[in-house]
Amino acid sequence: MNVFKGKGWRYVSAGIYIFLTFLSFYCACYRLPVGLKYAINLVIAGWAVLTFLIRPQFNKAIFVIRFLVLFFLPYLIFWLWSVAIWTLQMQSLSFIVRGSQNVFYMLTNLLYTCAAVYLFDKRVMLYTFIGMALANFLCFLQVGMANSMPTLLQEYFRLLITFADDTGGVVRQLELHDMVYGWGAMVVYYAIHSEKKRSTQIICLLISSFFFTLGFKRIAIPAVAGAVLLFYLLRRRKEKTLRRLAMILAIVITILMLGYLSIIKSGLLFQLADEYGVDLMSRDVIFSYYQNFYEISPSYMGQGIRFIYAYGTEHSADAVYVDAVHNVYLETYIETGFWCWCFWIIFELSFRVRRVIDRYSAVPGVALMTMNFYVFFTFLTDNTSFYYPINVVYRMAVMVWCYEKMEQEGVRHHSVMSAGKLRTLRQDREFFQKQTRWQS
Repeated sequence: MNVFKGKGWRYVSAGIYIFLTFLSFYCACYRLPVGLKYAINLVIAGWAVLTFLIRPQFNKAIFVIRFLVLFFLPYLIFWLWSVAIWTLQMQSLSFIVRGSQNVFYMLTNLLYTCAAVYLFDKRVMLYTFIGMALANFLCFLQVGMANSMPTLLQEYFRLLITFADDTGGVVRQLELHDMVYGWGAMVVYYAIHSEKKRSTQIICLLISSFFFTLGFKRIAIPAVAGAVLLFYLLRRRKEKTLRRLAMILAIVITILMLGYLSIIKSGLLFQLADEYGVDLMSRDVIFSYYQNFYEISPSYMGQGIRFIYAYGTEHSADAVYVDAVHNVYLETYIETGFWCWCFWIIFELSFRVRRVIDRYSAVPGVALMTMNFYVFFTFLTDNTSFYYPINVVYRMAVMVWCYEKMEQEGVRHHSVMSAGKLRTLRQDREFFQKQTRWQS
């Protein structure tokens, strides 16, 4: 049910949201002060709260709050663990505040995402897509007009055809790291989500693919392809099978990534890269710089969140910036320690998936697994854990999928019993419909 009464007000509200979204993603294009998008996040969150106070919809509010908790919990645990580390290290208040910033920024991102879903439910993906596309298109026009539009297009086609590293300086101006990964998530969404209008899905997929390839991050291409393939492999699997698979995958990936970190720690990765002629793009320098700050051991407790940024901004290694390691697995391990790191992977890849399956059925669970595949694949070579666009799109897509399922079938409250039996799906559907009529 729409929270806005009247078709006119709905159009105005959609326009306001698209404009605010455009500004947020224009910040992610490095064209506006980066802090502006966090202020916009809070404005949209406040908008949702005000709307709830005026015309409350309790079912939707409960829905978004559940996801807010489900998405924010790992970051909260990271922060609490880090506070304990900082306390033992006798760190100053200013150091603690600086170290807490990323968690606060992520909270504003999640508040924005949840608020947007509350305000516009399943239409929010299209509205967000429009705002995102307008921001990237404006950058495209600016670069084309400042240089040469024919040259820009020529370099773009050369990039697609040759898969080349060196295509010219014009198209490189549109290698907007944050946005590219967000567009990758959009490509995955429109590749696997069945829109009401097939034409809308195709148009959005084509536009998303254009902006995605315009920025051209090589790690994101197999991530997108693998995610889409995974969805179609798993979409017809039974819930019981998916729950088991999620747990098995989480454990396997945890073990594999520990092995991967051990290879980095030992220096074997650099030897293999040299042997096979792989350009690590200075990551070997960065990885080596932090070798002495951690151990692959259950006894390793971590350095606290934002340690790498705080330490790296005050140091350099052979003119290479070391304030980011370009590997989320390594960065998270160094900062949060062995046990927090293991909890993070198992929670993200298993517990959260199982919760979605239990409450919203198999297909939304598969959608979450698909998005997880894309996001966690990008973690291998970049700092995408806190990139604004990918986090917004990834979480918003999952919430929309679950909301659609909730509308279609009603929420299955497995914890609620009646006469010793679980509530049936039909009863849930009737309950949801009654709540919707009452709130309208």
